[in-house]
Amino acid sequence: MVLLHSERAIVRYGVNKQIRKGMSARTLKQILLQSKIDSPIAFCIVHWNAPDFLLLTVSQIELLYPNSKIYILDNGSRQIHLTSIMAGLKKFNNVTLFASLGCPNWAKKFGLDTLFEWQSHTTGLQFLLNYSAKQSDEIAVFLDQDCILSTRVDELFSKFSKDIILIGARDQLIVPNDYGPLKKGKTRNFYNFIHASFMILQPNRINQLFGDSSFYDKRTEYEPYHGITFKAFGRILFIEPRMHAKIPFLTSYAYNETIYAWHAWYSSRTSGIHSASLDSYPVSWLREVRKIEYDFMMQVHRNTTAELEVL
Repeated sequence: MVLLHSERAIVRYGVNKQIRKGMSARTLKQILLQSKIDSPIAFCIVHWNAPDFLLLTVSQIELLYPNSKIYILDNGSRQIHLTSIMAGLKKFNNVTLFASLGCPNWAKKFGLDTLFEWQSHTTGLQFLLNYSAKQSDEIAVFLDQDCILSTRVDELFSKFSKDIILIGARDQLIVPNDYGPLKKGKTRNFYNFIHASFMILQPNRINQLFGDSSFYDKRTEYEPYHGITFKAFGRILFIEPRMHAKIPFLTSYAYNETIYAWHAWYSSRTSGIHSASLDSYPVSWLREVRKIEYDFMMQVHRNTTAELEVL
């Protein structure tokens, strides 16, 4: 199916409405694990086909915030990966795990798989935000499955005020001109927008201001979740991204010279892919980079464990 830009926008809007209409009902029937503790702080993660990164990210949260709640929505992963995270998450008593059904048959029938995936991540974010608001959580920290905290983020919590309602990483992936491993000039640059891999907000405050569809806005063109940036514009505290000097794609998120998290891109996009390239990069190379990123983040976890043992 070949669509013109305007037609594609119309189809996206229609697909988006169907996904948002059906996601909550389908997901609420799929509560696979339920947290056994209560806490004013919740960590929210949408997962898709990267169980190793997810379990590492959750383990790090458990180290830094042992009494927090963790909400995870599996966004239609392959059964092998869903089974893997189910087994790994059972040892945590603070995890609530939801599972969506993934791309429905009607979307596959009409060749809308890509559009569905494009929208369903944002719908997952919205679902977790609304769930967090219903639980009366004071703070919700959103992390990608491959974004690991490197230290506690309490200092960022204190930045909320009448002038700040959203805290998060700039949506940037900038490759320095002298960076050898990647093509010069290869960028992802949405400077004035928040990337969903790391953002912090107050759920009830956001929903009171913007309603239960706060991530969406008709002005968005690239990422559906950019809608929350439009709505919060002028009241955002940006966390600055910076690519690692030697490891391709690995990005730190820092504020006032403190690195709060590391984000590894492409953790799941090569899963099950059969083509030789992705975004003009060899898939085999992306998978090697993925291993290096994971090893780095595992070392971050080991360092945190050692530091806390000393304390």
